[in-house]
Amino acid sequence: MIQQIQDLVRFYSHKYHVPITCLTDSWQVEGWDHSGLAVALPSNSSTAKAIADMIVIHDPSFAKQLGGDLIVCDDVPVARVGKQWLVLLIWPKNPPALSFVRKLIDQHLPKLCRQYRHEQKDLLIESVESCVQDRRRELQASLRDDSYELERLSLQVMQLSRKLESDRQVLRLFEHSPEWIRQRANHTFADMMKLVPVVYASFRFEDESVIGVTHPIDIEYDGYTYHFDSFEVEVDLRQGKVCISGGTDCNGYIHPHVSDEKSNICWGNVGHLVSRLAGELDLFGLFQLVHQFLNTYNSSDPFQKIEKWDPNWTEDSDDDEPYCSWCDDYGHDISDCESCWWCEHCQQYDDHDEEDCPNCPKPEDEEDADAELAEDTATAG
Repeated sequence: MIQQIQDLVRFYSHKYHVPITCLTDSWQVEGWDHSGLAVALPSNSSTAKAIADMIVIHDPSFAKQLGGDLIVCDDVPVARVGKQWLVLLIWPKNPPALSFVRKLIDQHLPKLCRQYRHEQKDLLIESVESCVQDRRRELQASLRDDSYELERLSLQVMQLSRKLESDRQVLRLFEHSPEWIRQRANHTFADMMKLVPVVYASFRFEDESVIGVTHPIDIEYDGYTYHFDSFEVEVDLRQGKVCISGGTDCNGYIHPHVSDEKSNICWGNVGHLVSRLAGELDLFGLFQLVHQFLNTYNSSDPFQKIEKWDPNWTEDSDDDEPYCSWCDDYGHDISDCESCWWCEHCQQYDDHDEEDCPNCPKPEDEEDADAELAEDTATAG
């Protein structure tokens, strides 16, 4: 008879695709790991009992650690039904008893299988939804960071490609004969002297550097003239580098685009040209370009605003200027920043998208529906 019961349990396991364990001894019940479902019935009890026309072995204390709703037949407890198990307290000894046991299984096991599958499905849906929320935030942050990294690497590749081409040109230049190099240096000196005294006040040569001294420089901007003392432009011939000193110091800057560290210069879009001219030792073109740079002010990308060199200028309060906490910069607020996720209603960014914002404004049709509902409620009251 146990084989028929086991076959029935196996049938429901295959039908509903649910793991079902058949337990026939107390030690099996104690070792069950509560995965899937279980059908338990006593096989080692010796107490025989007659219930109507059934002859059964009855063990009311079997698997007592598994509780559940009690099933009674003729005032005799015959089974307990729990969330994940069906515990039979009888063992069939004749056909009517076997038929009764099969009926109990047919009645309760399919319901347990459906309930178990539904709960497992809910657990999976909950896990997936939670995972999707976390992964979406992670992917948004990852995409943003990777975009920045790609831009950085693209810029690095462009700069490296430009440097490679420039180095190749310089190498071809330096592969000329010593006589050609000497003749070129002679022409360079003659051209540089043409810059004196109109562009540069003087040039001097120290070790492996050429230093040009400018006249005092005036920069016109927004109807005001800003005066700067003379600058010294030093070109290191061996390293192909340019340093700038002198000028008029203001908060550690001697020019809106030059700090007092000499080599800390914001060249803007002429940086690659400065590097090429310095590498080729084209001093005539280089000193002209640097002089033009010192006479120019780019208001969109200075180290320090040129207005700070005006002793009568008063800086506007930061409170009056839009501030973007994402970029850590003034000039625009975070709702105008394309680099972040922002909600002006809940005042948060970078930790949600528009769909997840708790204070996201509702579409007009939803607002109208809410208004109608409120009106109906008021009318009913």
